[in-house]
Amino acid sequence: MKICATLILSACLSATQAGALSCLRPNLAEAFNRFQASDDVYNIAVGTLRITGKIPPYVEGKPRSVSAEFSGRFMGLNGLGKPQTRALTLKTHCVAHWCGGFPDDAGTEQLLFLRQSDNGPVLDIGACPEGTLSSVTQNRVDLLQSCQKRGKCSASDLQKMEQF
Repeated sequence: MKICATLILSACLSATQAGALSCLRPNLAEAFNRFQASDDVYNIAVGTLRITGKIPPYVEGKPRSVSAEFSGRFMGLNGLGKPQTRALTLKTHCVAHWCGGFPDDAGTEQLLFLRQSDNGPVLDIGACPEGTLSSVTQNRVDLLQSCQKRGKCSASDLQKMEQF
């Protein structure tokens, strides 16, 4: 009987832990406002990623970093700039034992928020997507472009982004 009670308790605790991290659907307009309010400087980029370094082994709850290459365009106040290729760092972040993973869809064009650091651009990948990796649509690019010109996304922009 004691073993049965222990098994039931273990199952309940495991179910609680498994369901504990619940990610909301990312909204790029919300992400824009959050990154804009940050003390760090972020650039919006549209392009592809290619991992160039060796991916370190996964250790539960431990962040990882790997070198990569970005090929694409950066968003400025007048639209997307000229195509370029730049080295960057992909860095995962963890919430307890849940960690972000490295993208496995290399070659797919994505919309990214890249944090500027002394060592060059960094793509921070959290346990929840948070809008740092997203498929590209012209509607998303146009909406983020208008947010960038105003310095903030409005409540109406947040609602529009939910539709894209």
